Amino acid sequence: MALLGPELLALLILLIILLRPKVITEIGRGLGELVREFKRGESEEKRKLVKVAEDLGIDPRGKSDEELLEEIRRKLFAQNPQGEVGDA
Repeated sequence: MALLGPELLALLILLIILLRPKVITEIGRGLGELVREFKRGESEEKRKLVKVAEDLGIDPRGKSDEELLEEIRRKLFAQNPQGEVGDA
C-alpha cells in the first residue's frame, strides 16, 4: 500500500520531531525573532511619521499612514509652493 499525502506528511513530521527536536526549536526561535524585528521596524516608522506630523501641527489621531503622509505633503507644499528644497 502506497503512502498518500496526509499519511506521508504525518510520517515526515513524526520523523522530524523524533530525530531533530533541536532543529525545530531553532527554526521556531528564528521565525519568532523575524516577526519581532518586523513589528519593531513597523512601529518605529509609525512613531517617526507621527512625530513629523505633530511637528507640522497635524493631529495624527485616527489617521492611517497614507492619510498622514498626504497631509504632511500638503503642509510642506503649502510652506514651500515653488518646490525648492533647503535654504537656497
